[in-house]
Amino acid sequence: MVGIANHALAAGDGGADGETVSLAIVGPELHARVLALAPHPFQRAWSGVPADTLGPAERDPHQWPVAILLDGEPVGFLVLHGGVSAGRFVRPRGELLIRAFFVDAAHQRGGIGRRALALLPAFASGLEPSLSRLVLTVNDTNEVAQRAYTRAGFLDTGERYQRPGGGPQLVLELPV
Repeated sequence: MVGIANHALAAGDGGADGETVSLAIVGPELHARVLALAPHPFQRAWSGVPADTLGPAERDPHQWPVAILLDGEPVGFLVLHGGVSAGRFVRPRGELLIRAFFVDAAHQRGGIGRRALALLPAFASGLEPSLSRLVLTVNDTNEVAQRAYTRAGFLDTGERYQRPGGGPQLVLELPV
């Protein structure tokens, strides 16, 4: 896999309020600001927080920590994970697992997550040129996230996964 430092793609719509959503690999300039982000407390069991996921993603050459930016400022986070270590739901080449996706609690309900999801296929293709599919798991009780992913084009594969300590998960995919 090829890593891309400081790679960002701007959202095409610019938002109704003129704000731009973009995605960028978390580098030293974003690290501390991303660590300060967190979803609502009740969402943390589903997405985790960067304090738990950012370090391991930075150390693994098959993971890319990604900041969701609003006008250049971090407002969300996710990890794109490829290779054998991504687990059973993705092939080692051409597929990436989306993990730890969240928008900071202070910035939710404004369409940022929807816009970030719209950017992901092109952004991820820049990291993994042979990309054919994005995959994620979502807790079966997290109906808000399920609707957001479905609206972004993700399809239920019918597979289920029992996440240790996290409950039953639906496996969703987005062909790219």
